[in-house]
Amino acid sequence: MSSAAKEFPGLRFDPAPGLVPALGLLAEKVRQASGQLGRVRGEMETALRDPGAWTGLAGGASHDAVQGIYPKIWTMHDALSGVEHTLGEWSYLLTDYQRSRAALEAQAVAARARVKQAEADPDVDVGFADIVGRSGADRNAFFKRHAAAKQALDQAENELDRIIEAAKSLKRQHDDSAKTFAKQIRNLADHLPDADTMTPAGSGIIPPYYTKPPVEAEDMGPKREFNVTEPTAKDHATRAAAMAMVAGQDAYLGNERAASYMKHWLEGDGSEVQFKAGEFVDANPAFRKLLTDTILAGGPNGNFDTGWQSGAVHEDMKAPESAGKSKQLLDWYYTMNGYRYRIVGTDFKMVNGEPAGQVRVDIYKRYNWGNPEGGKHRGNIEGVPQNDLARLNETGLAHDFDITGSMTFYVTPPPRS
Repeated sequence: MSSAAKEFPGLRFDPAPGLVPALGLLAEKVRQASGQLGRVRGEMETALRDPGAWTGLAGGASHDAVQGIYPKIWTMHDALSGVEHTLGEWSYLLTDYQRSRAALEAQAVAARARVKQAEADPDVDVGFADIVGRSGADRNAFFKRHAAAKQALDQAENELDRIIEAAKSLKRQHDDSAKTFAKQIRNLADHLPDADTMTPAGSGIIPPYYTKPPVEAEDMGPKREFNVTEPTAKDHATRAAAMAMVAGQDAYLGNERAASYMKHWLEGDGSEVQFKAGEFVDANPAFRKLLTDTILAGGPNGNFDTGWQSGAVHEDMKAPESAGKSKQLLDWYYTMNGYRYRIVGTDFKMVNGEPAGQVRVDIYKRYNWGNPEGGKHRGNIEGVPQNDLARLNETGLAHDFDITGSMTFYVTPPPRS
């Protein structure tokens, strides 16, 4: 018997391998290295912002040298921070997978016990002696007991099979996630962050350390796969209605972004679309308030990370801060109503009683429609059920895709008068 079978007598295999404590130790080492670079970076920033420290020809030459080195320290620090956050996200997800593994193992152990008990029932098998030498009434009584015993065994075996299939599905999710996080870490090593992201509000290009949130249950499942079902006449009619929505958004409502994203969904190859997160923040007063509140609450701690959180433009539009601003948010509402965001603050210090440091805002949206795998109901769009729209990806008449945006900026308190 293999070691996995011994450790998991119910499932007979490990659907979520990995050592969370070892992962934590590795993340701590990376965190320490990132912290050392962060301190160097902070000291360089302080020095570069103090013009009085660079006097004379030697001072000017030294300033130029430090200013030339600083971007490399910046990008290395962010790369290490990206590895740290990626390891943390994988650790969190692995812990969740292993909780599911424990529950499935307990179910499998109980199911195997029920199978064994059912197999031990003497009435489950039919022998020659059970048929010959019995009266008709005895035979009928035996066959009734046999049918009941066989049904109990079949039910026990079917339940065990269901649990094993669930564990296999968990193993596939685990392996896919492990590959994704490994690729992200390799990319961080092979492609350092672009120095252009150092400019205020970022460059609009998603830096390599951007890591997408774990996939939500509603965005997984066979009904979310691309081009696996033959389209019907109704599907073609739904696609025609969606094309009419594109024209309506663009020509009549003036929502150019919503129109272009839906057109990409209908005609594109599923490739990721990136946008400037600063444009979303500028258009959304409620999100700006949330961002400000997060900085004020987290800045005094030196570093902070909200993790991935959920937001909705329709809720932002109801906020008091958005009074009179709903029109500018309508384009975003039709583009990506439900979104996810993450706010990360690094190297914060208190200056004049106010937090000062670097902030990164990451935004993510999976562009798809409906909820064919279950979940919260979504209303119709222009009379078209959203599940009908969602089916277009399944039939290959549209292609779901990711929307990503990121911005990096410095928070600097105003000087005291």
